[in-house]
Amino acid sequence: MPRIAYHYDVSIVPERPKKFYRNAFEEFRTKHLNGAIAAFDGRKSCYTVDKLQNTTGEVQVVDRHGRTLRYTLTIKETDNSEVELSSLRSYMNDKIYDKPMRALQCLEVVLAAPCHSTSIRAGRSFFKNSNNGERYELGDGYEALVGLYQSFVLGDRPFVNVDVSHKSFPIAMNMIEYLERFVLRSKINAQSMLGNTYQLIQFIKGINIVYEAPASFATAPRIYKVNGLSPQPANEQKFQLDDKTMTVIEYFRSRNYNLKYPKLHCLHVGPPAKNIYLPIELCRIEEGQALNRKDGANQVSEMIRFAATSTDERKRKIMDLLKYFHHNTDPTISRFGIRISSDFITVNSRLLTAPQLEYRNSKFAFPSNGAWRMDNCQFLKPTPKAHKWAILHCEGARLLYNKVCEFEKMVINQCRDVNVSLEPRAEIRTFKDERNLDDHFKELKLNRFDLVFVIIPSRGATYEVIKQKAELQYGILTQCIKHNNVDRRLNAQLVGNILLKVNSKLNGINHKLKDDPCTQLTNVMYLGADVTHPSPDQRDIPSVVGVAASHDVYGGSFNMQYRLQCGAGGRAAEEILDMESIVTEHLRVYKEHQKRYPEHIIYYRDGVSDGQFMKIKNLELKGIYSACAKLGIKPKMCCIIVVKRHHTRFFPKGQPHPRNKFNNVEPGTVVDRTIVHPNEMQFFMVSHQSIQGTAKPTRYNVIENTGNLDINLLQQLTYNLCHMFPRCNRSVSYPAPAYLAHLAAARGRVYIYGSRLYRTPEEEYKRRLIVPDFLKTNPMYFV
Repeated sequence: MPRIAYHYDVSIVPERPKKFYRNAFEEFRTKHLNGAIAAFDGRKSCYTVDKLQNTTGEVQVVDRHGRTLRYTLTIKETDNSEVELSSLRSYMNDKIYDKPMRALQCLEVVLAAPCHSTSIRAGRSFFKNSNNGERYELGDGYEALVGLYQSFVLGDRPFVNVDVSHKSFPIAMNMIEYLERFVLRSKINAQSMLGNTYQLIQFIKGINIVYEAPASFATAPRIYKVNGLSPQPANEQKFQLDDKTMTVIEYFRSRNYNLKYPKLHCLHVGPPAKNIYLPIELCRIEEGQALNRKDGANQVSEMIRFAATSTDERKRKIMDLLKYFHHNTDPTISRFGIRISSDFITVNSRLLTAPQLEYRNSKFAFPSNGAWRMDNCQFLKPTPKAHKWAILHCEGARLLYNKVCEFEKMVINQCRDVNVSLEPRAEIRTFKDERNLDDHFKELKLNRFDLVFVIIPSRGATYEVIKQKAELQYGILTQCIKHNNVDRRLNAQLVGNILLKVNSKLNGINHKLKDDPCTQLTNVMYLGADVTHPSPDQRDIPSVVGVAASHDVYGGSFNMQYRLQCGAGGRAAEEILDMESIVTEHLRVYKEHQKRYPEHIIYYRDGVSDGQFMKIKNLELKGIYSACAKLGIKPKMCCIIVVKRHHTRFFPKGQPHPRNKFNNVEPGTVVDRTIVHPNEMQFFMVSHQSIQGTAKPTRYNVIENTGNLDINLLQQLTYNLCHMFPRCNRSVSYPAPAYLAHLAAARGRVYIYGSRLYRTPEEEYKRRLIVPDFLKTNPMYFV
């Protein structure tokens, strides 16, 4: 690898269409740069190892429909044009804590060079199109494609991190075929009409279609973005043309084309302010569209079925993709002096011992393979009194009364087994609709009921509406259960899982850790934080902050705070802006329960990318320190970033165990050498048994450690806390404080569901305050 590369700005005129920038740059490189080897990022930058002159030139590009596009390109040296590639040889020796980011950015562009011409790019992944790659239909007009994820990572030397990716794409087909297969589910004729268009609009909004005009128009196909459907069908939809009003069908007839399906709506395309309407029969879905939208529930379940493979199968897929892209034969990669080895790196791992879990009367459970049974065990700390409880179910949901009674009986029987104190009978009520729920919640609250089981109907009152009414209006504890689970899947295991949550919600503690290394750390408050952002198609919704903090000696009881926030210019803000007031409240609750403030705060922060660690340090930790300073305390602080969004996977050597059909590493596996940064306190851990597919390790970065806690202690403590999640008798993939913070943020999102948000996030939050007495009485209501 050369010592230095050069960075150039690339400007291209006109700015649109951007999809041909790469073709234009290739023409420019050959024609005006004498074929110099250069890695172009597809937008504004290129990198070379040979110095170039500032150059301007014109090029022509022919698109696949035969149209000629002209671009003018200019490349000029940036102000700081030299990129020190040599920093990738020295970062591990020179104790440079700042990662050599510019060198990494350069090499990411170089590494992508062989992939663009034969694949579809989405983020850092390159997907083989459905003609020459593996594909799987997900239903509703989508297909899953397989791609290669690739990036540079810094361990004790630079590595290329490769993995298999799966993503859904709209299937390229004629719009008529789409309607026949997925919307109308029948053959279309001239009399066919669309009827309910909700599903169709959800699918087509924002996708690109190719409009192929009739032969009589003598024009090349054009690509448009779809806004939605026309208000009327083609035979009724009117528009203005040269001061004359005509329908779409009349316009095409005047140009010697008779529409075959005049009763179908048209597609509204192009700029939303313009009324451009295209007949559906002349449009087809463009291939290879990487959409920036959230997948539906059906797509997600089908995708999991397709993508969940064993480690051996995953490795085979990755190796096949590497062969397909031929990185080592690419002239750009060779010119930068890079060669990728032909197999994965081997690392040493350690296996941590799973903690023993203590239940009531000093009975113990012993986790095996990431799970344990509660045989003959009762919850460590049961709910403190016999609670009044009720069951609400929807009278129009066709749920038989005897099914509700059977559910009541199973709850009572299992409460006796695990020592949850509920009164021997529930009050069973029916509700008609969402408005009727208000009457019930109001009356149950007045009559001092402690818990309400709400059986959610398949249609009608939603989970979000129930939680909003119960927690923001009336302050009553609810446990929701799906109608289908009571009607068809009612069994002891289902009820047992519900009681895990119920005990926690009613201030019980399910279990604690025996011989927990935190016994060396007396008086600890565990803090977890997460920020959830809206999906790209939900721009009017703020980010939701969730912070959970322990207030007991075991790390088993938590309370939560949530906030709504936006960053500058309305963009999503990853860092928590109101950390000082949040932590002040958590410290107040801790003091209320423990009669003292904590000596240690161990803070697990979820959902942060590598480039934002310093922001967390400068903003969030500063907020925590400010909260402590105002209270006159100085606890020792340990901040551990929990990173799940990475593509490192572990493939064990040797034959799989019969009980481990996906051949994953065992829960408790830790890797803290070779693939971690040599100058950072960092480790990977697989703390759970993957139910299906390849287990994803969680990466932990320790960015603050004023108590100088040992790395071995932190690893064991982190693994132990993965056994403290109250909703299941399994070790989860990351520690309970961070998991509970995720639930807190999810509950905050529930509170803004179905609302149009017109005020600032702070004002909207103040309109959605949790009932204070309820928050104090049942701090773990959100599990």
